[in-house]
Amino acid sequence: MASNRSGRRAFVARTGVAAVGAVSAGCLGRGGDSTGDAEADAGTDESEPVVDVAEATTNDTDPDTWASVSTIRLDAFVGGWVGVEPAHIDRVENPTLVLLEGREYEFTCENRDNVKHNLAIYDAAEEVVDELATGVVADRGETASLTVEATAEMTTYICEHQPVIQRGEIEVIDPDR
Repeated sequence: MASNRSGRRAFVARTGVAAVGAVSAGCLGRGGDSTGDAEADAGTDESEPVVDVAEATTNDTDPDTWASVSTIRLDAFVGGWVGVEPAHIDRVENPTLVLLEGREYEFTCENRDNVKHNLAIYDAAEEVVDELATGVVADRGETASLTVEATAEMTTYICEHQPVIQRGEIEVIDPDR
């Protein structure tokens, strides 16, 4: 009977420590981001990058900024894509890509963590558009490229091996806007 009690006590103690840790993490997690002024905090983007090398989670989506872009380079990490090129997506996690309908683009992804990655272009129904997907890159430094013509049905780019966290939005706009 004594061993059951000590086993139960150990379990309760471990559970209590875990609960205190979880509560503390929740209470302390983002407190430093707030200014204490609700009006000033209302416009603050609360999301932070998951991938260590990323510095932001939002980027410039002004169509004029994207007008001369034809090459898009992304680094592949389990936590998300990190933009490399063009310069306005450099170190942005899962950047939003703005493409001009009918224009040709070359996407290149580089494996940065020795985990399997590929890059696929999806539509709103979460299906690959016209088989637009690279092969798998499994080794750090390995790259894969994909040339696409932007169409209105393109909405998302993902890694099919980490589709929930390694995904970004695509905005296809009419070049005659």
